[in-house]
Amino acid sequence: MNDVRLITVTMNPAIDRVIEIEKFAIGRVSTARLLGWYPGGKGINVARVLAKLGTRCIATGFVGDAELAMFEEHITRVGEGRAVMQLLRVRGQTRTNMTIMDPVMDTETHIREDGFRVYPEDVRRMSSKVGMLARDDTVMVFGGSLPPGASLGDFRTMLHVCADQGARVIVDMNEAAMVAIREEPLWMVKLNASELAGFSGMPTDSIEATLAAARRVCTLGGGMVHNVIVTRGADGAMMVGEDLGPGAWFSAKVAVHPARIVNTLGCGDSLLAGVLHEWKRSDSWCDALRFGVATATATAVSREAGTLDLEDVREFLDAILVDESPGGANPAAASIP
Repeated sequence: MNDVRLITVTMNPAIDRVIEIEKFAIGRVSTARLLGWYPGGKGINVARVLAKLGTRCIATGFVGDAELAMFEEHITRVGEGRAVMQLLRVRGQTRTNMTIMDPVMDTETHIREDGFRVYPEDVRRMSSKVGMLARDDTVMVFGGSLPPGASLGDFRTMLHVCADQGARVIVDMNEAAMVAIREEPLWMVKLNASELAGFSGMPTDSIEATLAAARRVCTLGGGMVHNVIVTRGADGAMMVGEDLGPGAWFSAKVAVHPARIVNTLGCGDSLLAGVLHEWKRSDSWCDALRFGVATATATAVSREAGTLDLEDVREFLDAILVDESPGGANPAAASIP
């Protein structure tokens, strides 16, 4: 078992509102059904799923002053106290993001607000907070977007603080941010296929092309990115990197009837949480990727947005298909509480 501390950092959290509208169309009055309303943001989502799976973590980042209590209550309740909230309050209101699900047209429409503005003193407080939490037994997960007022230079400074403290850093952010920091020392990045194509400048339309593009990412900036996880939608996920061994890679997927998929909001965050949960427990990257794919799939079939059922995780874990490089380890049985 890895004796590591897991910390998530969310600098631009959101209140995620998920509604369902049949035959949704712009420019007309529609009747909506509320599917979910909960505190979110990539790092917050990762912390919530980690806690649900049974892994303790700390979640830090910014939050609007008026929404702090709601975030703390929700994560404490859903995570059964395993996720410790250490959010820093800022002026302004936490943004609300909306996802519109159309079950008839089988579409998802995402509407994203910019978020509150942060100021230099807020950024200094966050840099100090990151410095206090980062150390050589820590994995720091930076997820989501930067709020207005926080620059990529500010973010790079925080990454340097983590590196100076010996922490391992995972980044899951938008393509522009990823490109801007690709010469920074990163233990791991998580990208979807589209982001990988933009980041690497290579196609990702097949597993072979995706593998080549992921390996390319590991060489950019003089090999500063050590490991890459790529999410591929219905085709599952892939991992490459130095922690797997020279030339090693894993790919995992599970076949699910399309009718079972309710929504994909937060599935990438659930995948990363599942990977870290199982890696911390078993120290096996193959098992970790299998578990991550099972966790992401359980999120996709959940009828209640922002939640997952551990029984669904178990079901999909038993059905995972793994492909690997010849030198990869044979998959073993992962477990959940």
